[in-house]
Amino acid sequence: MRRAIADRLAEREPVVIVEQPISLVRNQVYLRLRDRVRNVDKKGRSCYYRPLHFPEKLPGMGKIFKALNEDLIQREIDKLLPSQMDRIVCYDSPTQYRLVKKFRERLSVYLAVDDRTLTVWGYPISGEAEAESRLLGKVDRVICVSEQLAQTLKSRAPKGTNPSIMVLPNAYNERIFDPHKDYQAPTPLRNIPRARILISGHVSERIDWDGIAVASRLRPEWTWVFLGPADNGMREKIKDLLGNQGFYHPAVPANEVPAWIFHCDACAVAYRLNPFTQASHPLKAIEYLAIGAPVISTRIPSLEKYAGAIEWVSVGEGKSYVSAMDKNICDLGNSEVRTIRQRAVAEDSWEVRLDQFKEIVNNDAL
Repeated sequence: MRRAIADRLAEREPVVIVEQPISLVRNQVYLRLRDRVRNVDKKGRSCYYRPLHFPEKLPGMGKIFKALNEDLIQREIDKLLPSQMDRIVCYDSPTQYRLVKKFRERLSVYLAVDDRTLTVWGYPISGEAEAESRLLGKVDRVICVSEQLAQTLKSRAPKGTNPSIMVLPNAYNERIFDPHKDYQAPTPLRNIPRARILISGHVSERIDWDGIAVASRLRPEWTWVFLGPADNGMREKIKDLLGNQGFYHPAVPANEVPAWIFHCDACAVAYRLNPFTQASHPLKAIEYLAIGAPVISTRIPSLEKYAGAIEWVSVGEGKSYVSAMDKNICDLGNSEVRTIRQRAVAEDSWEVRLDQFKEIVNNDAL
């Protein structure tokens, strides 16, 4: 959400989008600021910027390099944005609490697109909850993707503080996910047997592998298609669990994803249910529905609003996957059902979200 809002906002007004830092240890070359900046458009008002980063875990030098990193990014942001500008700074990581209010911002915002203190298994990450608590005690606003995450963040705020926490769910890029376009079948899919069930996005242990494995045995004619970056061991897991019924392809550019959705017979948000996934708002579900594709999903709380457009499955229960998929296959080609899915996310485009975001950050009454 952070990058999507920033990209769209950069078309309207000056924005600096901070990207992955450049490690001076790995790069071994000092790049000047102009070599680390790309303009968003020809007007040059907004840019993508990569700060330099000195290793903060180097024995005996950690504090010095930490202070140096902070000083460098502050000075370079001042060069990229006019000092008299009304600045709003968005933070997306608990460990960024040290930077809050150091950019002379009028408003500081924590954008929480997931529970950043947990692994995909739902287990705590050492030190992250403490860092997030400090961040929550410093920022002016918190914007998160689900009601469940909002309640969690509220409980983590330091005693005596009452941060303004607003829910702004994920949304799809309406310029890319166009249901009226005639998408050509991606070359890697052309020899993959049907029915094809697509799972796009990060391939990790948050996926309900048990449910998928049982469903694949009950419906050996199905092919499970995984599209996206994969954690270590996930490609092997697909092969071991699914054999020829599993197909993996690395991530493709966002503008190519709709063709994969369009040329599969159904799409799945097959998540385990744990504190991490229950606090999430899966972007893939909205993108699937925007194309009008059949969707099966475990009951992620934030997706309940789309209940009329999704077929629910139960974690670990392959029979529920079979029932949901059988119904979706019966509905293939039904234009009325397809329209219902598209209407379910009609107000979930990035253009709508940007206006909502601006309303939140510009509302001084909050």
